[in-house]
Amino acid sequence: MRSAMIFGKNKSLACFNAKPSAEYRVVCFPCAGGGASMYRSWSEHLPDAEVWAANYPGRESLHSEPFAESVHAIVEQFSQQSDFFREKNVVLYGHSFGALVAFLTAHTLQQQGVGVLGVIASARRAPHLDPELKITELSEDRFMAELERLGGLPEAIRASEEMMAFYLPVIKADLKLNDEGKSTSDQILNIPVYLYSGTEDKVASVSELAAWKSSTTSRFEHKAFEGGHFFIQDRAPEFLASMRTVLATLTQEDGEDLIAF
Repeated sequence: MRSAMIFGKNKSLACFNAKPSAEYRVVCFPCAGGGASMYRSWSEHLPDAEVWAANYPGRESLHSEPFAESVHAIVEQFSQQSDFFREKNVVLYGHSFGALVAFLTAHTLQQQGVGVLGVIASARRAPHLDPELKITELSEDRFMAELERLGGLPEAIRASEEMMAFYLPVIKADLKLNDEGKSTSDQILNIPVYLYSGTEDKVASVSELAAWKSSTTSRFEHKAFEGGHFFIQDRAPEFLASMRTVLATLTQEDGEDLIAF
């Protein structure tokens, strides 16, 4: 039976299915324009984890707050909750813009002495790289054309004028932070980083993905799935099966290698 939805102390973290007996948590950070509900169903597919999902200002549980002015302001709202991240072992996951937020949050927690088991990222260039093109500096027509080319809007949103009108300001606000935000040369993790990408995704090139290797002094692995930017939805069963394997590896105590990634 699904439990009631619960929130962290400032409502920036939500859990749709609490599992008090779970030994670890997975905290998931959404893509540009996304919210915690993006990960509503994941708890069913990650049975050993208590899945928490992040919200950024200006949507869902934080809909009354103004959009963040920097990615570091977003990271701060999570790093201020260090007690939450100390309660259980935790793995951070982020898709696209969320991958940057996950990485920077992990590094901030690392500086605070909070032990994160690993970071799982998908569909984004390495955190220290500038974008080839700052999409939010384009004219409105070129912005929409580029967003369409990159596959940066789910079909459900593209098909509805009402949803486009609602989500587009949110997406633009996040993409501006994604254009401007990056890690510095001394922001290196000491925990494993696992990267997923889509073979047809135009958001990040092969070299931009490979550059994630320099983001950690620990283990780095990369796996590609067939599909575009939202392969995590289009190939959800296969993707989540692979993620279960990664989580099992990160949370096991005997240090064995991955069975299959």
